[in-house]
Amino acid sequence: MAQLKIQENKFFERAKSRASTILGDKQKLNAVLNASKTRLSEVNLENTKLSKLGHNLRVFLRMIQAFVKGEYTDAPWKSMVAIVAGVIYFLMPIDLIPDFIPFTGFIDDFTVIMLISNAFQQDIEMFEIWDSSKK
Repeated sequence: MAQLKIQENKFFERAKSRASTILGDKQKLNAVLNASKTRLSEVNLENTKLSKLGHNLRVFLRMIQAFVKGEYTDAPWKSMVAIVAGVIYFLMPIDLIPDFIPFTGFIDDFTVIMLISNAFQQDIEMFEIWDSSKK
């Protein structure tokens, strides 16, 4: 598959638009968190090729949860919008490659999550340092 350009992905743009609205509403953000946790438990992302997707999504969910609780406020708004958009994209059953197609359905999800992880790596690493210091 050719390199997916996230800016050209209309499904991601839709997810990003929803994310900026949802970030301001704790109830909706909690609904996204709950739906994401359910979705993660339903799909097997422990496959070696998909395990990085599962890991990054779990970090995103912890980051969002800390943000919702007001525990972690150091992440820039732009980073949080992208991270929430990535989670929403993961939840969308019909996106660039529909998720019901075995294995390949997650290739676009993986690509979007990896692009977000790379683009906001410093913010995500800062969160992980903060998160591990709590334990």
